[in-house]
Amino acid sequence: MRELTFFTSNVTKLAHARYIAEGRQIKIKSFRQRTYHANYNEPRLTSRKALLDASYGSALRQCAKAGISVDSHPFLLEDTSVRIDALSTADVECPGLDVKFWMQEQTFNALDSSLRSTGNVRTALVRSDVLLHVPGALKAVWGVTDDYIVFVGEQRGTIVEREVQFDPSQVFPWLDNQSFNKWFQPCGHSVPFGALNIAEANLVDFRRKSLEQLFSFLESKNYVTNQTKQLEFSFERKPNLILCGYTCAGKTTASQHLARNFGYLHIEASDFMYLSYFYRHGYQGPVAIGDFAEQALAQKPDIVAEKIVEYVTENLSSPIIVSGFRSPEEIEFLASNLAVYGKTFQTIFVAAHESTRFQRLRARMRPGDDITLEDFRMRDNQQRRMGLELIRNRKTAKLLCNNGSIASYLDAVDGRVGPAFQDEIDVSEAISKLGSVHDVKLEDAILIALLSAWTTGETRPFFSTTEISRRINHLFKGIQPKHKDNVSRYFNQDFYAYYEISDAGRANKRTYRLSNTGYGAAVSALRQVSQALHV
Repeated sequence: MRELTFFTSNVTKLAHARYIAEGRQIKIKSFRQRTYHANYNEPRLTSRKALLDASYGSALRQCAKAGISVDSHPFLLEDTSVRIDALSTADVECPGLDVKFWMQEQTFNALDSSLRSTGNVRTALVRSDVLLHVPGALKAVWGVTDDYIVFVGEQRGTIVEREVQFDPSQVFPWLDNQSFNKWFQPCGHSVPFGALNIAEANLVDFRRKSLEQLFSFLESKNYVTNQTKQLEFSFERKPNLILCGYTCAGKTTASQHLARNFGYLHIEASDFMYLSYFYRHGYQGPVAIGDFAEQALAQKPDIVAEKIVEYVTENLSSPIIVSGFRSPEEIEFLASNLAVYGKTFQTIFVAAHESTRFQRLRARMRPGDDITLEDFRMRDNQQRRMGLELIRNRKTAKLLCNNGSIASYLDAVDGRVGPAFQDEIDVSEAISKLGSVHDVKLEDAILIALLSAWTTGETRPFFSTTEISRRINHLFKGIQPKHKDNVSRYFNQDFYAYYEISDAGRANKRTYRLSNTGYGAAVSALRQVSQALHV
């Protein structure tokens, strides 16, 4: 899969591009994911050519500062413009490229009055210009002589006759009620672009039109492939598992046990739901995560499963255990997309009495767990609406009850995966020997440092980047010290499914601890580092 850098500081625009790239062998990454340097400077110019040239020049300079070779690395940037015919001339578009700032000062009543005073011609055109930098090393291969290529997508429509009130999409945030999308009614539709469902919006999406041209161009030049992976067969040492169940049924307990004792890589679905949320709304967005998850699974059932598939394809050597799926569609998506890698899955539904689960919730006290029994039942009902009961009732799902002791429960779990083999790891003992390590990747060092502070309860602390760097240097005495700036840069560049984030009590300064997926990744990293010591 090819990575393509997108110069943009707009979270929504980045999410939009990633959505359009789905199903292709392209991974869209923001410039900030590659470097701590700022994105390009976006000037306010009325000339489209001048704006693209200036933005392109700024992007080149930022690449140079970041040490990214523009001779071998393509990148893209995008500008959206609007032409309202009644307010434009042959030479000047209104609001043109200045639409973002124009919207900040515009009201619908003022716009409506202007249009009616000029004959009420309400036609408009929305245009997306996507610039692709052509690396010098690829010019001859691509048959291109220019430094960049521009792909244009356009959609005609009209300004609505009256302002429409609607809620923005939580799952597809470019379908919003704040930008020009709330007033622009695409041809053939009776509501604004922002109020369309995603299937309708895809057909009249100006940005999709330009980006799909770009992606098709890259495929035509064989820079990316559109071929699917051929079926592979691999020997599975242990069955790959999907554990489902209501809150506090025991999914995580079983998963972490299998990660330590049987070499499983644990993946928690909710961590990837958070990741999808962060990519669309940023940290501490305006939408509650539970509401986002419910709407996401209704509108895009594979929103989490597709990210898990991507993660699993990078970790094919380990047996996999996925916990926390809420709908049958997620299971089906995972199974069908990983079958080509020879991965098959068994689904286990972990069941426990409501009273037992509520007691466990009150005992663990994870952030958000300080709720009443009534709230707990509402959470169950929300998960039921997502499709959890449909999973329980699947003919292929196996039931595993967990109303007794932890020991008896884990014995039953062991019975589902067969006899143990030499993958068990004593986490404390392995961590105590890390002083002999001479080389470790930064991400592995961060994961293991946070693993060293892991406790089974939910009161385990969060750590600042300064505190994480200190823990790394304390554990890995034989490596070159990891500076706080290295750790900060890592967290500033992206969101990860490995960590929970908090700013409570730290003056809005973000702190981190392992998520359940992070625990599984950390145990896996620790196992690999420990094995390397004995090679």
